[in-house]
Formats: sequence, structure tokens, C-alpha cells
Amino acid sequence: MKQTISKNVTLNCIHSKKFKDICISINFLNKGTKISATERCLLSMMLVDRCNKYNTKKEMSDMCDHLYGCSLGSRVLTYGKAHCIELRSKIINPVYIHENHNIINDWLNFVHEVIFNPFIVNGEFDDNLFDENKKILYSRIKRKEDEAQSYTVSRLLDMVKDYPLGIKARGDLESLKGITKEDIYKQYQQLLNEDQIEIIVCGDFDEKQITKQILDKLNFKDRNEEIETFYVIDSNDYGNVKEEKNYSQTNIAILYSTGISITDELYPTLKVCNGIFGQLPSSFLFQVVREQHSLCYSISSNLISYDGACIVTTGIEKENVDMTLNLIDEQLKKCQNGEFSDEMLDTTKRMLVNALLSSLDEMSSIVGYNLGNSILRRNYPIEENIQNVMNVTKEDCTRVFNKMKHMATYVCMSKEDINE
Repeated sequence: MKQTISKNVTLNCIHSKKFKDICISINFLNKGTKISATERCLLSMMLVDRCNKYNTKKEMSDMCDHLYGCSLGSRVLTYGKAHCIELRSKIINPVYIHENHNIINDWLNFVHEVIFNPFIVNGEFDDNLFDENKKILYSRIKRKEDEAQSYTVSRLLDMVKDYPLGIKARGDLESLKGITKEDIYKQYQQLLNEDQIEIIVCGDFDEKQITKQILDKLNFKDRNEEIETFYVIDSNDYGNVKEEKNYSQTNIAILYSTGISITDELYPTLKVCNGIFGQLPSSFLFQVVREQHSLCYSISSNLISYDGACIVTTGIEKENVDMTLNLIDEQLKKCQNGEFSDEMLDTTKRMLVNALLSSLDEMSSIVGYNLGNSILRRNYPIEENIQNVMNVTKEDCTRVFNKMKHMATYVCMSKEDINE
């Protein structure tokens, strides 16, 4: 059951007997900018590293052990115009513990300390905590840049940097260099007092009791602004860019505007279209580019749903760039002309429905699905989602395919004889 516990703070308790664990996901949303994304990513790492009460890694680890192997982690994501910090923690259900231990109360006390009492000394984050995590974030961003496909996608999104889609959830090295402890403290204050907050709890528990405990331990005050999330990126064409880098393989990334928002009634059709085009093993891209022409090991299309976009990625040999680009373009034109069989449509719908049904057996998928509903302020049960997918027709798909427009292509060409 979902409820508003403060202005722009919601709590959704999802009761399920399928799991031996209880999970809490606390999501902080605010407007995304290039600089704030980097600051918020660093903040997310610092919050789960240490806090005032447990101010060494050993003390944090000991507390997790005391809670029977409790997990605690953070990650950053973007939802269209919004940047999200997720703090997620999981504990074993108390029914599996053979001793008198009020584990849920202790667990929520621990989460409270992490959020409300971070490792701040005299109004500043601890020096070592800040320096250490800044170095770690630098290494993570740098490592991503050293991965050919990640680098190619990153450069592709730089081509549309004037849109929220161009803001990377983890941030960038340029912004990271100038960040100070004062910047992180300001972001923390904003997170605590201004961010829209979505809390999801999933597992087998007494809903009344856990709601009471969360209200007591996570007492977030009212906040005035509801954060904008989804939008549809404009279909401007930014052309094609080619670059040479010292990678062993050539990588391609292509961006399309779908013309459809995640709340549009045509969105289930868009999911089916993506399955036909490139998401699934039965798709045109996989069957033609990979299977028939053996041009790549993998190729896929993926929706960036909160931005109204779709991205195609693949890795190929340098001499096959033009052929691959032409084949990808041909497959989209086939789809736009309705040149796909009823059998392909039915197969795609069944595979998407099976994926939705399988997600009901995974706690992380259930939490993620309900978080999406919460962010979008809607009640969209999986059963209704499944029915909408099954109702998609060939005519619907042709209509949606014709809304897709090319925006940008980035080709990262491998250099010849890079090891010589």
C-alpha cells in the first residue's frame, strides 16, 4: 500500500511471502545538472561508506554483521530531467532468526544514522572520507572511459548535451576536479530538505508495524517541490561523428527520438516495437546484422524511456562500418513499412510478457517497477501492463515505428596496429 507520509515524501509497502529478506529502497530525486550529478554521486558514496556513529569501515562492517549480514549500498540514476540517489538496504526476515533480537528496529536505526548523521565534523564532511571517495569516483569514471562501448555511448550523449539525456548519472571528470567538501555539504542539505523522496519496502512483514517504525526512524519533513521527470527529446538531427581511438574494436552508438513518453497510451506498443527492432534475440538487428551477416558478436536497441529515446549499440570490425550502418537503417525502414510477420509480432509480445511475469519473482524488479509507478504518480499494475502489451496490433507498431527519428550517430573507430 502506498501513502504520502509528508509533502512530496511517499512510502510504498509491498507485502510478499516469496522472499526471505526485507528490502528498503530510499530514493532522493532532484533536478539534474552536469555539476550537481557529479556532486550527488560523490555524496551517495560517502553516505554509505561511514557515518558519525560508525565512523570507520570496520565499525560499519561490524554493524552489518550484527544485523545478520545486512547489506547497504547506493547508486545513482537519471529519470529524464531528474537525478536520483538510491540508498538500498536488505536484511533477513526476523522469522528466520532463532534468538530474541528486534532486528527491524536496529536495522532502521542504522539506516537513520546513515541518512541523518553522516560523518560530518564541525559542519564539514570528514577529510579522509571525502578524499578517498573522490579518488574512487575518479577511478570509476576513468575506467568507464577506458571501456570502448561505454566511451562511445558517452560521446554520443555529449552530442545532445543541451538535453537532460546528455547528463550522466555518475557525473564527469571535469566537474569532479573542482568539487569541494563545501559543495558536498550543500548537496547533502538539499537532499535532506528539498529532494522529492520515494520509499519502497518489500518483503513479508506486518505492514502497520513497519510503517510505524519507518515514520519514527525516517521522519522526513515536508518539501515544496515535486520534481519533473519524464519528457520526450526533440527529433533534431545532430548528424554523424567518427573518431579514432586506441581500442581493439570499432564501436557504434546510434540515438533515435521515439516521439513517445513513458506515460503515453502508445508506450506498450513502443516496447513491442523495440523488441521487434533490436532488443530481443528474435529481433531484426540480431537476426540480420549478427546472424545473417556475422558482423558483430552482439547488437541491441534499448529504450531510454524517461527521455523518449532509443539507443542502438554494437561492436564491429573497422572495415564493416558502412555496411553495418546501412543494415541498421534498412531494418528500421522495414519496420516502418510494416515488413514484419504476425508470427514475429506474437513472438515478441510473448517474450515481453514472460519477462514481466519473471520479474514478479525478483525483489529488485518488484521494487524497481513500483518505484517507477511512484515517480510517475500512477497505479499501473503489471497485469494491466501485460494486457496492454498483448493488445498491441501490427498497425499500432507501424504507426509507432514511423515516429522514430534519427538524432545522432557516433562511431569510435579502432586504430590500425595499435600494439606495434
